Amino acid sequence: MGSDDRLTREYSDRASATSRLLRGVELFNSGRYWEAHEVWEEEWTPDRKGPDSGFYKGLIQVAAGCLHYTRRNRRGAVNKWRSGAGYLRPYLPAHHGISLSPLVEAVDSFAAATSGHGWPELAMPRIEVQE
Repeated sequence: MGSDDRLTREYSDRASATSRLLRGVELFNSGRYWEAHEVWEEEWTPDRKGPDSGFYKGLIQVAAGCLHYTRRNRRGAVNKWRSGAGYLRPYLPAHHGISLSPLVEAVDSFAAATSGHGWPELAMPRIEVQE
């Protein structure tokens, strides 16, 4: 395979990854956390040890936390939000055009609020895409 073919394939792979990332963001922001999780998992699974592994795993965990919250599963929500924020921290403040700082701040505060007594009514976070 020539270098031009390799560059074309790499560009195509990156474009597909970007498309899946943004599709996951759209799904997440519309409250379809399971579907967002699935889209991002398609990107994460083939390259679990790659440089973006923690980024995708963090997004997947945050989406799972939001899903658990909507199902009133306190333990699941708190655990997934905490682990997701932990995976995303090395990529702060932003990665691949995704503003991560507001997302990590939100899930950190949600995990703290949900850890106490009672059930807090929270407006789920939105993921911001940088222009």
